Amino acid sequence: MTQYGEITPIRARVPSARQSARRHYGVHPYFTRRPYNVVRAYILRYSKERDRVLDPFGGSGVTAIEAFLENRVGIQSDINPFANFVARGIANLTRGHISAYSEALERVREACERRLQSIEHAGDDELRRLRRTVRLPPNVPLSANSDVRMYYDLFSPRQLVSLALLKDAIDRVPDRYAGRGMLLAWSAALTKLNKTFLSAEGRAESRGGSSVFSIYRYKIAKKPVELPFSRIRRTEATSLTLIYLCSGITGSGTRLGGTSGQGSSSSAATCA
Repeated sequence: MTQYGEITPIRARVPSARQSARRHYGVHPYFTRRPYNVVRAYILRYSKERDRVLDPFGGSGVTAIEAFLENRVGIQSDINPFANFVARGIANLTRGHISAYSEALERVREACERRLQSIEHAGDDELRRLRRTVRLPPNVPLSANSDVRMYYDLFSPRQLVSLALLKDAIDRVPDRYAGRGMLLAWSAALTKLNKTFLSAEGRAESRGGSSVFSIYRYKIAKKPVELPFSRIRRTEATSLTLIYLCSGITGSGTRLGGTSGQGSSSSAATCA
């Protein structure tokens, strides 16, 4: 058995490669992420294949996923359910098939495309009518440091109706793993389709992010940008699901939330 005191520590600086791994960057925004290559260097130095690597403050799953890719058992836990949703969503993509993701995307497109185009041009009266026909989550009060008081106030009527329409179509996807992949993509797009989206100055209107991930509160943009859903559909949903299956998340064994899908590989990613 290897004693950790016998392992030579990492003495040289590991240059950060923050944006070079699509499995961590470009799929779903999160508050902070440790550079994946630095995390991987520590995993390779201080563990061996089939070891268990635990991150009790897992965030979006960088440690668990990198451990999984290096044939370790990655175990993640985080007090924030949103963190575990993102990590589990990424890890679960190992269970899907490209054909199922393509079919799910086409199914959602057929169900929503024309209606979303109609909503983009709908007037206030029509939006009020449509709002009564869609399923919405509870309109809960927000924290005291928010710019608005209630959850629905974070969205324009057009955004609220469109997001609800998409969510309903995703909930109807029959393939479980493809549906979860679509939900991950929907959640990622959600961060741009609300009034907290701050467009980056001097760049394309769609470049930017939610104030939630930069200043950690619900700050409403002075001039809210209402991106058309037709622009989001391909750039977010396609790249956020299918690109993952071609970018290194290709293990054959995963364990998520107590369920097992072990294949021939001994590696696994477990998200509490």
